[in-house]
Amino acid sequence: MGFSLVRGRDLGDVRLFTLSTCAWCDVLKRFLSGQGVQYRYMDLDLVDDREQEETVQYLDSIYEKWGFPALLFDERVLVCGYKESEIREVLGLPEQKEAEGEAAGEPVEEEVEKIYRNVKKVNEKEGYYLNPDVTFAKRLVRSLLVNQRRYGYWACPCRLASGNREEDRDIVCPCVYREPDVREFGACYCALFVSEKVVRGEMAAEVVPERRKKKQE
Repeated sequence: MGFSLVRGRDLGDVRLFTLSTCAWCDVLKRFLSGQGVQYRYMDLDLVDDREQEETVQYLDSIYEKWGFPALLFDERVLVCGYKESEIREVLGLPEQKEAEGEAAGEPVEEEVEKIYRNVKKVNEKEGYYLNPDVTFAKRLVRSLLVNQRRYGYWACPCRLASGNREEDRDIVCPCVYREPDVREFGACYCALFVSEKVVRGEMAAEVVPERRKKKQE
């Protein structure tokens, strides 16, 4: 498999299965880099169809309900989603009360800013709020625009799109899973949208499991 290597302390075979558009994938990469951990990663949306299919089959053989980002440690432990405490425990990293500092935010392009404002305005009327971490939310908006150029529609940036709008209509943002996810967990799968309680600080958004069923061959 075609992985890219990020050098650091060798704690074992740490592999990430990610998407180039997934903000949580980016957070996990930056977390590991900030911890000085050596790891390999593969952005599945950037590899060829054969390698993508083989990788998906490989992950399916380990855990049917895997999702992005997926961290595989020594081919034994699979952690799906950005679960910092669990990742620290698996890799033997010490717990820290204060999270590592965010890197300086990238300049916000005019297009991203415009779409961010529009999405915020329209969805708040329906009771869905954008993630209060504005930098994180704009990163997801930017990824939606990447997918718009790539596929022609707003495929969820934290899911692997097929490139076929009809196949992916359930994950066109806002996806059909948003309503039950926000109601149950306080956030949608990629955490672009959150509940009013999360915005007010009355509850913390939880890691959202993947509701989408695997496509049958």
